Amino acid sequence: MAYYPPPPPPISGQPPQRGMSTGAKVGIGCGIATVTGFILMMGGCAVLILAAPDTADTDPGAPAPAADADDGGGEGSAEAPAEESYVVGDTVSHGSWDITVTSVEQGVGSVEDEFGLTEEPRGQYVVMELTVVNTGSEAAYFEARDQVLMDADGAMYEYDIPASSGLDWLEKINPGTEATGNIVFDVPTDFGLDHILVNGEGSFADGVRVDLKG
Repeated sequence: MAYYPPPPPPISGQPPQRGMSTGAKVGIGCGIATVTGFILMMGGCAVLILAAPDTADTDPGAPAPAADADDGGGEGSAEAPAEESYVVGDTVSHGSWDITVTSVEQGVGSVEDEFGLTEEPRGQYVVMELTVVNTGSEAAYFEARDQVLMDADGAMYEYDIPASSGLDWLEKINPGTEATGNIVFDVPTDFGLDHILVNGEGSFADGVRVDLKG
């Protein structure tokens, strides 16, 4: 029969404690508090970012938008510049020419041309005296054909070549030189005198209005 020794006697004193120590508990508590604080801080930053205005497309150096102009014509409102108006006797600078309509006569029944021959209209003549000065740097022809007479309805009339004199393609005008001539228009008997478009820039340019009435 086998013999087994008896178990050793229990050790005197307190039995071993179960669970975590106080230091471990303190450490875990501090860790939880730290994580909680970090989460709260990140949440606050997200709220601030969402609440902040979007300035990604704004130039910090750009001026503030200007206020709308006062359409009522009040103080400080911008007014469109008045269009220049010319009448008989005014000088119009256009292209390389200073052009002045010095006189206009309507209802003329006949004129004498440069060769002493009499010219008669189909309707009536409007005789216009022009003085021109070449303001360019070289001799040039003043083109009488580019001067257009107009009535109040917008009908356009070209000059009558044989009846006109003094300003034609036969003679150049030197720089700084003045020339005077008559441009004559053959118009209907019921023609209503209104204005002429003087032109020193050529056939494809817009002329400048010179009023002939009154």
